[in-house]
Amino acid sequence: MTLNNSLLLLIKQNPGITYNDIYTKLSLRYKNPASAKSALMRGLKDMSSFGLIKKDGLKFFITDKGLSSMSVEMKDKLVLKLNQGMKKPIDNLDEVVKLLVVLLQRGVEDSDLLRNAKDNSSFTINDLVELRKEIKSKRKYLKKMGELLDAQIDKLKEVDFNDSLLINFDVDFVDKLIEYCNGQKILVETKDESILSKVPSHWIKQSTISVEGDNISLLIQLILASPWAKVVIYVPGVKINLMAGKASLFGSHKTISEFYSNMLVNMALEES
Repeated sequence: MTLNNSLLLLIKQNPGITYNDIYTKLSLRYKNPASAKSALMRGLKDMSSFGLIKKDGLKFFITDKGLSSMSVEMKDKLVLKLNQGMKKPIDNLDEVVKLLVVLLQRGVEDSDLLRNAKDNSSFTINDLVELRKEIKSKRKYLKKMGELLDAQIDKLKEVDFNDSLLINFDVDFVDKLIEYCNGQKILVETKDESILSKVPSHWIKQSTISVEGDNISLLIQLILASPWAKVVIYVPGVKINLMAGKASLFGSHKTISEFYSNMLVNMALEES
């Protein structure tokens, strides 16, 4: 929206608004106060000279001419956007439908809007009918592709293909992870000093930490205390990326499924 349109809309919605209030609402679009003041003063002066707004003391009001100008501008923009959207309607489907709804809703109260649309639109009802046919066709195609994809997913599960899981990195997850490791050696990669500084030096080789047995619980609890640290954990059969309080698990489908299923069982038992 241009500055003049923004000013007209603001003054229309806030009759009697002062320059200071206008500046406060619109100055954020400019890099510095000087640019904002210069543009606003010029815009207000131009619109006053064209009779689009009037000033009463310190207060600004929109005139009938200003309302008419804004109405024409909005009508032209609405039709222009519809014409643009209908050039590639499938790609702009959401926008086209929204604009049609706006056009018909506003048209109930403003007959000029519909008249303007009839005179200047580049599409017809038949174009919309053809669009509807294309949507139905694509819906059938997507349904077929979805069914085929489901079949391929099932086959990939059967051959134990790679899988992944995103889950919260919290106490429940940590308890399950420690149980899953069962004392077997794990490797942890991190450059986070909040973790490395608290780990015994003999656990660390470069930026890789290696532990097993009871030390696994100690290390995982230490990582849990820094949930926003970027960490990669390698446990038997699973790679776990930790970042921003989330754990991304990567491994075979069977391993990931068993890990998650066991975790859900344990959580259910605890709740009961």
